[in-house]
Amino acid sequence: MAKPSGLQVRNILAAVLMAAAFVWNLAIGGPWWVSAIVGVAFVLSIASAVLNRPGAN
Repeated sequence: MAKPSGLQVRNILAAVLMAAAFVWNLAIGGPWWVSAIVGVAFVLSIASAVLNRPGAN
């Protein structure tokens, strides 16, 4: 298995933080639109990590 690139590590870290923020916002009863923005950021971080994997063309 190839070693993850620095960009991949950053994107995975961002995705983990976005998931935590999403759960935290739901737990405190925050506004729905904040959860939507954080959810979109999570999906984009995961997609970027997948698309920037070593060997992806």
